[in-house]
Amino acid sequence: MQNRVASKIALAIITIIVVAAVLLVVGPQRIALATERTGDEALAIQLEKHSESGFHNLTAFTLLDGQATFAGLGSDEHTEVEIGSVTKMFTGELAHQLVEEGKLKPDTTVGEVLDVGNAPVADVTVRELLDHTSGLPRLANANLLNDLVSVLTGSNPYKGETVEDILAAATKAKLKNRGEESYSNLGYGLLGHMLETVAGQPYEQMLKERIFEPAEMTETYLMAPGSVPEDAPRGLTDTGRHAEPWEMDGSAPAGAIRSTASDMAKFAAWFINNGDTAYGWQSPSEDKAGYWHNGGTYGYSTMLIIDPETKRAAFANNDSLTGTEDLAQALFDELAS
Repeated sequence: MQNRVASKIALAIITIIVVAAVLLVVGPQRIALATERTGDEALAIQLEKHSESGFHNLTAFTLLDGQATFAGLGSDEHTEVEIGSVTKMFTGELAHQLVEEGKLKPDTTVGEVLDVGNAPVADVTVRELLDHTSGLPRLANANLLNDLVSVLTGSNPYKGETVEDILAAATKAKLKNRGEESYSNLGYGLLGHMLETVAGQPYEQMLKERIFEPAEMTETYLMAPGSVPEDAPRGLTDTGRHAEPWEMDGSAPAGAIRSTASDMAKFAAWFINNGDTAYGWQSPSEDKAGYWHNGGTYGYSTMLIIDPETKRAAFANNDSLTGTEDLAQALFDELAS
């Protein structure tokens, strides 16, 4: 057994070295902040002021009392981007709607909706899935070697993963440290399947009919396998290469939405009037005002902050891996000044 483990580790190390060497030979493109300003001049200047090393093309909005202001560097409010795990806030809103309709409760268990037998996950609740306290692992099919190669090459780590894979992984999972917060894409993939089972509609159809259409989001779609056009924008990896779109099936409710700043402003305005931040949003803290969620894929970084009480929101997206959390927070805080 020890020899097998050692062989796997050695193979992983050799593979990583080979892939890294190939990347070095080909040579990365230089990642630099775009200089072309778009949209509101004052907001574009703020993007430059709060820029960080590793930023490339930025698109952003601020929202105050229903009035959106847009700006970008190298991108504009109609540039298509991946929002990563901000998708989870759409999944949470679908859960909120089903609870309001009496089709679901926060304490509804997985076993009441899905056939998981006597698996430990059977008595995990909707609330635990929303809050990442279920004890489920982060991913359905974690593989260190594949993950490292995927990071280096920018390939889609969720390619080929199905809803059946999500169910199988959740059913086999041992719930570790249940009750403690531990981020789980698997949990949200499972939650999405619960929602579509209860509603009797595919997850993608639920998004369109329950959120996209009511919010008048015409530039947003779910990245189902094969859905991203060849000429659609691609983000950059740390080495400056174009990352594959994160098209997903099983894990789509955890991170598969593509949108624009224009549409995300429509979502924020609609959510302020209709949504509930109790369904998956991260709460304000001493140093962060507003309810928030960030997102990251191999080619994009996103941050969305909303405060329904003051009707404020801010959004920032960068088409490389450097996070936009501080940028969006600065834009949000300046709305109150």
